[in-house]
Amino acid sequence: MASCQGRGPVSSPASRKRPRYVIGLHGDLSGGRGAEGTAQERGARLAVDEFNARADRRFDLTLKVRDDRGDAGSAREVAAAFAADPAVYAVIGPTGDAEARSAAPVYEKALLPVVALSPGTDVFTTATNRVLFQLRPNDNILWAPLVRYLTDVRSARRTAVIDDRASPTASWMTSKNVAATPPSRGSVSTHVVSADSEDFGAVATAVLAKRAQAVVYGGTSPHRAAMCARALRRAGFTGTCAATQPVLEETFLTEAGAASEGWVISATYVDPAELPRADRFVAAYLKHFDVRQAGRYALEAYDALFFLAQGLGGSGEQPAERGALVRELRSSTYRGIAKTVEFPPPSNEFVSDRGLFLYRVDSGSPHFLGQYAQAVKG
Repeated sequence: MASCQGRGPVSSPASRKRPRYVIGLHGDLSGGRGAEGTAQERGARLAVDEFNARADRRFDLTLKVRDDRGDAGSAREVAAAFAADPAVYAVIGPTGDAEARSAAPVYEKALLPVVALSPGTDVFTTATNRVLFQLRPNDNILWAPLVRYLTDVRSARRTAVIDDRASPTASWMTSKNVAATPPSRGSVSTHVVSADSEDFGAVATAVLAKRAQAVVYGGTSPHRAAMCARALRRAGFTGTCAATQPVLEETFLTEAGAASEGWVISATYVDPAELPRADRFVAAYLKHFDVRQAGRYALEAYDALFFLAQGLGGSGEQPAERGALVRELRSSTYRGIAKTVEFPPPSNEFVSDRGLFLYRVDSGSPHFLGQYAQAVKG
């Protein structure tokens, strides 16, 4: 069964003179993506605390947290529990794609707005789910920042794409799009590694034979990306290597070792420590939770809470109402610290350019380069 965390709000009880609105945090707090889910919970808690400390607020907020443990079945139960609770006006989460696919129809039926920060699924649009607000681009566009980088920053006229069939759909999508939009308007060669093979030596040799200046790894496995990196290094490749967000895990950095150096990776989250405008958030986060760094999507969750608060304050409904909040959120703009949240017509979807960022591995650690179109040369 899904569990509800008995932690309660971090701020003082709501004033009797103000309405109290509950925001749900639906996350994977103890499963495979527990670190991301916990970071989102913490970011949201900081925002609730800060909001409730404002003297001019017209209502109070409370955060109610439920853990789906990264399980699709439990995610459905969590969604049903939030949907059935009349005190809950909106939800932040879930953490993963499978959980989002499972829970989203439940939220849709209840007209309960749900703000998803980390799922990259492209299954839902405003035509299929009115209440889901994805505050990041889906995974199918993660190739675009790499093409931009290999055109404007590290210009490559000859690019090789490694199509890793162990990630058939994602790798095919990346390979197809890079080939259709060649970096620097040059040429692209595609090199396939079968799903049942861990030998990247042959494709590394083929990359050198093509005199490629850059390599884009199309797969999503950090382990296999590390094998690719080591094979390219052994073959003597000295050009730019690139990959997408799923690769950027400790497994890749550890297993690739020195071969990961210089890899450029596209992602949909910021590093608050490298955003000067996030200094106050970072200081509060580190102090409050006694940690050394803010986790992935923590700042995005902080922004999401204030996005919801803005919607609650601007809906004109006293008390607020779920359906009115859905309409208010879809038509509003919120300028957060991590990114600007907006859903312009005709698609009414999140503006993808605002949620695409680049990292480069330097000295064994990912270094945030910023929003991809503004990445500085060097």
